[in-house]
Amino acid sequence: MTKRPIRVLALSPIPEEGAGCRFRIAHYIPYLESDGFEVTLKTLFTTEFFRFVYKPGHLARKSAVFARLALKHLWALHEVPNYDVVFIYRELLPVGPALIEWLLSMPRCPPIVFDFDDAIFLPSVSEANRLIAALKTPSKVATIVRRSREVVVGNDYLGAYARQFNPAVTIIPTSVDITKFHPSPDVRPARPEPVVGWIGSPTTASFLMGLAPVLRRVSAQQPFVLKVSGSGDPVAMPGVKVENAEWRLSGEVDLFRDCDIGVYPLVDDAWAKGKCGFKAIEFMACGVPVVAASVGVNREIIEDGVNGFLATTDNEWVEKLGRLIADPPLRARFAVAGRRTIEERYSLHVNAPKLADVLRRAAGGDAARGDS
Repeated sequence: MTKRPIRVLALSPIPEEGAGCRFRIAHYIPYLESDGFEVTLKTLFTTEFFRFVYKPGHLARKSAVFARLALKHLWALHEVPNYDVVFIYRELLPVGPALIEWLLSMPRCPPIVFDFDDAIFLPSVSEANRLIAALKTPSKVATIVRRSREVVVGNDYLGAYARQFNPAVTIIPTSVDITKFHPSPDVRPARPEPVVGWIGSPTTASFLMGLAPVLRRVSAQQPFVLKVSGSGDPVAMPGVKVENAEWRLSGEVDLFRDCDIGVYPLVDDAWAKGKCGFKAIEFMACGVPVVAASVGVNREIIEDGVNGFLATTDNEWVEKLGRLIADPPLRARFAVAGRRTIEERYSLHVNAPKLADVLRRAAGGDAARGDS
């Protein structure tokens, strides 16, 4: 007799084009399937709607498409009894209470593993969708945490919140596949104007714009090109030479590799404390030194002056970014040390076994696996 795989239904509101789905679920699937799991991933948003939803306006069209996608997503839940574990990333629906999650946690339903990597228990909505703020219910996160067999979070700040409602909390930082995210094998000649890169999303573009005074001051001292990707609308910044690059999933790694320095600005608030420092992780995995806001988990990822720079004030940003632009050997030292940090603590091969352990505990270990 052979053991059948542990069947996992993974549910995400966003498709794989969204970093959360891609790096909290999808890239673990090959490892999980090699370790005795069978994973089915279902997402609420299609790729097309995910791109459209962050465009300003179009509320009526967004509402109609969302309603259709939500019905389709909920209909798929009739298959839940066929699985051993339900793995929920963030939430089933981005609006409304935790009614569906509550129903899924009823007796005779498979156990829930709940994963989140942002402070989604705080009020937050994108600028493009301000009108739906009243429909968001961040308080539902506590309900989902309580009703879950196991909870996975991206950092200690999120873990402290989750443990108020459930002791079964595991911290797994957002990780990269270092066989894909690695420094370019080609030696690139030095450029007269180093490329300073910011890669983000429409919801984080405000952090970049907040850094504009710093970038203007640095640009007045020494030339560089600011490469921006993922901001939604093209960025213009008077006093700074800006190159807007289209973000494409197929070219994601090349976007990071093409930068000489990465910047990761944040505002020091409760929402930022829930961030998992992932853009810094991606830059460092690709051998690109980073200047990051000294906020939250960034202080764990980056050891200031050893594998990157942390900055708090505008003057610190100007001084440290300026040093990296002017000092290629310093950039090279940070690149090596940063890559080593990712290999040791934030790589897929280090953290995938942790997720497998959580899922296996939720399913009840071998006792939950039937014979084929």
